[in-house]
Amino acid sequence: MIERLKKPGGNLGTLSLISTFVLGLIGTAGVVSMLVSLANGSDFWSDARNDKLIGLVFFALVLLGAVGFVVMDRSPWLGATLAVIGGLALATVVFWMIFTTVIGLGIAAVAVIRARALHGGAAPAPPATA
Repeated sequence: MIERLKKPGGNLGTLSLISTFVLGLIGTAGVVSMLVSLANGSDFWSDARNDKLIGLVFFALVLLGAVGFVVMDRSPWLGATLAVIGGLALATVVFWMIFTTVIGLGIAAVAVIRARALHGGAAPAPPATA
C-alpha cells in the first residue's frame, strides 16, 4: 500500500504519503475521542452533545480524506475529491489552530496536484503560433 501511495514518485509521492498519514492519524484520533466522549458524557470536546456529534462528523470526513489518497491511484478524481474534503474538514474542525488550517489546505492542494499527475499529467500545452 505504501508503494501505491508513493505514486507518481518524487516529492509528490512523499507528500502524498505524509498527507495520508496525517489525515489518518488525526481522523482516527478524533473519531475515537468523540465516540469516547459521547459514550462517557465527558466534556472533553464540548459540554453540548450536538457539538460532539458535529466534531465526530468532521473527524470522520478527515479520516475519509486518508481513504481518498489510498484510492486515488485507481480513481484519481474520486480520490482527490475525498482527500480535498478531508483536508478542508481538517482545516475547519480545528480552525483556531493556524497550523491545522495551513496543513489542511496544503493537503487539499497535494490531492489535486496528485490527481492531475495520476490522470495524465498537466494540461496540454497550447498550440504554437506562427
